[in-house]
Amino acid sequence: MTARKDGKNFGQRLREARVGSGLSQSELEEISGIPKARLSRYENGHVAPSIQTLERLSSALNVSEASLLGDERSVLESFFAQLQSRGIEIDSPEQSVKMADALADMLLAAKSAKERGARPDDAIPAASMAVVGAFLERNCRDSPLRDEHHPAEPSHRAP
Repeated sequence: MTARKDGKNFGQRLREARVGSGLSQSELEEISGIPKARLSRYENGHVAPSIQTLERLSSALNVSEASLLGDERSVLESFFAQLQSRGIEIDSPEQSVKMADALADMLLAAKSAKERGARPDDAIPAASMAVVGAFLERNCRDSPLRDEHHPAEPSHRAP
């Protein structure tokens, strides 16, 4: 079985997911309905699962199919799941592009500042912080940026 970018094959990722879930092969058999002998063959890299079996394994382990396959999408899934778990929702491709650009600008500025010996947090571009701040104001009820000085909704002027 082929190793992906992480250097692991399907069986290694399956074993990590099972152990990370605190399950024995016998327990995973009970949950997934996949015989323990076959689970062992998957984990040892002797055979690859069918698409249906992959779905059953990912469901039983509460992980994405992409993460078991070592697909790069699993990184994005983890990133967005973490944002969502912290109350941040990105609802459109446009929002995701703006947030990705702002985050990239901030990380590159911090890296550059660190290389120059400056404090990274002093180098973050104000425009990127403004994009992040505006997003938080619009999309997060508990945003630390919401207060009387930073209203969530623009004020409307009377005609």
